[in-house]
Amino acid sequence: MPEPAARPRDTSVTHEVAATLRGFMTRGELRPGMRLPSERALAARLSVSRVTVVRALARLRHEGLVHTRHGSGTFVATSDRLIDTVAARQDHPGPAAVAGADALDLRWATTAGPADLADVVHAAVRDALPAALRGDGATSGSLGGLTGLLAGYLTGSGLPTGPGQLTLTSGAITGLGLVLDVAGPAGRLAVTESPTYPGALRILSQHGRRTRGWPAGPAGWDPGHLARLLRAGSPGVLYVQPDGHNPTGATMPAAARDAAARAAAAGWLVVTDETMRPLHLAGDPGPSLAAIDHRVIVVSSLSKTVWGGLRLGWIRAPASLTRRLRAAADATGAGPSALDQITAARLLPMLDQVIQRRTRLLAENLQHLEHRLRSLAAAGATIHWSRPAGGITLWLDLHPRSSYEVVRECARLGVLLEPASTYAADGRDDRHLRIPFTLPPPALDQVADGLAAIL
Repeated sequence: MPEPAARPRDTSVTHEVAATLRGFMTRGELRPGMRLPSERALAARLSVSRVTVVRALARLRHEGLVHTRHGSGTFVATSDRLIDTVAARQDHPGPAAVAGADALDLRWATTAGPADLADVVHAAVRDALPAALRGDGATSGSLGGLTGLLAGYLTGSGLPTGPGQLTLTSGAITGLGLVLDVAGPAGRLAVTESPTYPGALRILSQHGRRTRGWPAGPAGWDPGHLARLLRAGSPGVLYVQPDGHNPTGATMPAAARDAAARAAAAGWLVVTDETMRPLHLAGDPGPSLAAIDHRVIVVSSLSKTVWGGLRLGWIRAPASLTRRLRAAADATGAGPSALDQITAARLLPMLDQVIQRRTRLLAENLQHLEHRLRSLAAAGATIHWSRPAGGITLWLDLHPRSSYEVVRECARLGVLLEPASTYAADGRDDRHLRIPFTLPPPALDQVADGLAAIL
């Protein structure tokens, strides 16, 4: 067992000891099946009492990271959470300094990379990078036959796709910008779900679009409302997230799905963002909008299903448009790096395994978060929510409390969140709060404790 680093400042010594041991496990310094030193030896090594070690090990047993065999000792468990943490504490400059260096930053719903991705990268570097180095590293076309492999994967997932329909990008939002550059219609109107992903709102604004919101989520996606919005001007852009909707986690109903896809026949540029689609937690997602109408354009990436550091996304579009998209991607450098491509080509055969593990862990995290929120509601907090059907975020209704005020108070307690107005197409929502549940239960407890202190 390695020597511990200097203990961080924290009010709970038990929490510190558990975090130290958890860190040894996630870094591979304590491996599955390895026997831990005795409680007395751990106490001496970590300069804490034996009682503290006992409590820390009880916490790790509750998390499924260790198990104890009476008469034999405590062992590191074989746990998905040691392979895939899903997410880790986020450190960003700026407002985090207000709440202290240990602030839990949940303004970005990000995912950490699984440990087995390192093996994929090593294999790609060892086996495929030498051949790639003989070229100039340009991302024109695809390396390792990636477009063919990706087309096969999408076809197997229920969306028939040919290699000639795919343009590789460095991410889904990069893909949205590329689509707007190449295929943007004459009409300046953009219809988006509200709430929606703030990055999409920024891209649409940068392209001079007048954005109007189509209320989304469990009580939204009214087809009649969409029809009225589409009649408000000449055909423009319709951007939607039908599955694992960010931030509500809801799934678009069939009638709304059909109405959104039919907009393509009326001359609208319909773009469906399927980044969250594989992360469905309840039931099966509906058909892709692109399977309903071939003119619908799909943008997606591996940023949430695998890792944000793997800058690999794609656009699926009709072949005639794909040729123009690829030319624009080459000219602007919007494609992924050569190393990202050869890594993704090695990753695709095991992608379903990674996604299945992630959805199991996300479901466990969500169950824990909802349990804590129900406890808050039982104690008198006026909060409401609908269980997310997919994705990685829960959309909490705080009414009549102001989300801006709750966000400000949470920051003082060391939890950084975004006010609801960030996600609203008109910027006027002040009653909701987006809570990512990518973090493991101990970190979600910190969020719940902060809300309990405020609400």
